[in-house]
Order: sequence, then structure tokens, then C-alpha cells
Amino acid sequence: MDIKLINDLINCLKRIIQESPTFHLPERGLYEKLELKSTEFQFIVDVNRKGRKKPKFSLQLRSKGNKDYTLLRLDILGPDHPNPEGDFPYSGEIIPCPHLHIAHPEYGDSIAYPLNNEYAKIYLTDEHLEDLVLILKEFLKLCNVGNIEDINYEYQAELI
Repeated sequence: MDIKLINDLINCLKRIIQESPTFHLPERGLYEKLELKSTEFQFIVDVNRKGRKKPKFSLQLRSKGNKDYTLLRLDILGPDHPNPEGDFPYSGEIIPCPHLHIAHPEYGDSIAYPLNNEYAKIYLTDEHLEDLVLILKEFLKLCNVGNIEDINYEYQAELI
């Protein structure tokens, strides 16, 4: 996928399409998805709380046309990420979790960026990082979703 298409998919205005007015964030160990639509494309936002060895919380944006290709992935709980060597910011560095993966034509989703900087463009405080609904809403803003507040979000008891 070329950089223009990646940017077009990430930046196009989207809206949540779901019959229920409430989205239930999954309990620890489970997975849910939100469906999004733009004028030209359809998308999936995965809300993943599955984890093999310890709790996990990840959000990822995928195009329905390329389900195997992650456009954005926000890892809140999980391991640190070793970036590959290359010609991009944070090349060869180990990026602590939480971090954001942004699709790249050569590296797919294997490049991670620390939060709260110019590359990630998602700003979350330590207080924000304890509220899964707030994290989801910030991720949806990053994905350029216009009707975030039209949906009710069912809160979870705790992150871990």
C-alpha cells in the first residue's frame, strides 16, 4: 500500500455505523469491534483486551478492503516495541508501551512511536490512560471519526 492511500484511509472523515446506540467495551480477555464508514471506504476498529500472558489493551484501525493491513494501532498495555532499522524517526529504538503504530509502505505496522509527540499525534496523560472509554474516544478522533458522541460507551470497572 502506498503512502498516499495510507494517508487517505487514515485521514478521510468516518462515522460509526452500528445499530445499537451503546458500544460495550470488552471485558479483560475479550475482543469487540466497531464498524466505520466513509463516503468511499469501510473500516473496522478492533478493541482488543485479549492477552496470552498478561492483560492487554490495543485499538487498531483497519480498512475492510485490506483487513490484514493495520493502518493505526494504539497499544496501551503490552510489551515494549523494538523498531526495525531504517530511515524513519525512532529507527532501531525500543519504544515503551504505551505507543502508537502507524502504517508505512515499506514496514507495514512494525514501526512504533511514543505517545504525546509530533509523530503519534495522540496526547494522553497518566490519568487518561486509566479510562478505556476516554482512550477509545481519543483514538477515534485520531482516526477522524465525526460522530463519536452519538454513541454511548459502557464503562469497564478497571484497566487491569
